[in-house]
Amino acid sequence: MVKQLTYPVIITEFNDEDGHYFGATSPNIPEMVTQGTTFAEAAYWSKNAIVTMLDGEKPYPKPQDPDNWILNKNDRVITVTVTMTSAAQFD
Repeated sequence: MVKQLTYPVIITEFNDEDGHYFGATSPNIPEMVTQGTTFAEAAYWSKNAIVTMLDGEKPYPKPQDPDNWILNKNDRVITVTVTMTSAAQFD
């Protein structure tokens, strides 16, 4: 059975000793962390990270409302929709 899930993800822009990049996390999915060299890459790899973290998990975590999240000035919230079929779709 194919199931579509939508979660809010926080993408944070970093400029530090490691360079310039974008990190992505989701309070809905503990320990989910990924990154990209661009905002679009971080959003793309967020989908991969969500599918990987939730593969085999049931029930899936309920999406939280990001309106109550405290964000830093370099954070942006996006929504990411994934189709839970297989992590192989990102190979």
